[in-house]
Amino acid sequence: MNSLQERDGLIRNNWYIACLSHELTASPLGLVLYDNPLVLFRNKKGAISCLPDRCLHRHTKFSMGGKVRNGQLVCPYHGWEYNEHGEVSHIPSEGPESGKTYSHCLTSLPCVEQDGAIWVWMGDNPPVNPTPPWRFPFYQEKGWRSYVMITDFENEVTNLAENFMDVPHTVFVHSGWFRDLKNQKVPMTVETKAGKVTVTYHQKEDKLSWVARKLLNPTNAPMKHTDQFIYPNLTRVDYWFGQNGFIINSQMTPISTMKSRVYTYIAYKVEWGSRVIEPIVRFYTRKVINQDVEIMLNQGLSLKHDPICTFRSTPADEVHVAIERLRHWGVKNDPKIYSFESSKVIDFWI
Repeated sequence: MNSLQERDGLIRNNWYIACLSHELTASPLGLVLYDNPLVLFRNKKGAISCLPDRCLHRHTKFSMGGKVRNGQLVCPYHGWEYNEHGEVSHIPSEGPESGKTYSHCLTSLPCVEQDGAIWVWMGDNPPVNPTPPWRFPFYQEKGWRSYVMITDFENEVTNLAENFMDVPHTVFVHSGWFRDLKNQKVPMTVETKAGKVTVTYHQKEDKLSWVARKLLNPTNAPMKHTDQFIYPNLTRVDYWFGQNGFIINSQMTPISTMKSRVYTYIAYKVEWGSRVIEPIVRFYTRKVINQDVEIMLNQGLSLKHDPICTFRSTPADEVHVAIERLRHWGVKNDPKIYSFESSKVIDFWI
């Protein structure tokens, strides 16, 4: 079985969340993206740098005991120091640093800080856009409460995106917590355009479970539900109740084969008590996401034993097919990712 990096091909040429801003403290922070160990640190001015997590000298990991001194990354083994560009700035065994320059250099990766998260560009070529094009919806806007949950999944981005966009599973995996089985027909429009898969549900009497309604829609206003996949690795699920709403935005970071870290941005606005009910909303959303963790582990264990499998799909899986299509084109950076357009109206039952 090829590595995740080999299988994803040019999908790597995108921005991925490496961590949240508050996770990067005064010490170096180690992480893994596409099987590559990386390290983040801040220079004297607070700007962020991302380097391979290994010293050029004896390949010791900076993230295991290394330090940041005067904005320089210091190796814990022999004290080699690196500046924000990955250049070796000081080798203690060579004596005083004054007047000395070194040709040793680690290749730094583009990284930016945006909306309380640190993003890293994993492509071989420089990024086309200097910053990630995606912004967290209603971030720090008046009347909205938001927070981010970090969750590790034993599965890969394509399967996770399909899970986060999948309504039929909610009546089984999240029964009683998010949606209950009612044997109702649900018409939906699945539209692919400009690198996005947008699903609009047309069921007039669609409702969440009793728990979800009490938290998010106590006035029982009509619900409008849309889902969206944004290539290469973002999903946005919207539930609107008049002027109020509940948005689940998941950014999926590929770690390695069958391992992903998901940064779930939750934003909500209710009639009253947004701040008061936040602890309950946090508990509720964590419960629902943990249920997804379990079912994705189930699927992931199966896929490990049969990685070259063929899914059998029904019309209700049109959203899955559309996501897989875009991800498949992304491996070779096929321009059809953004030029292909399609729209289908499909009925399914929940």
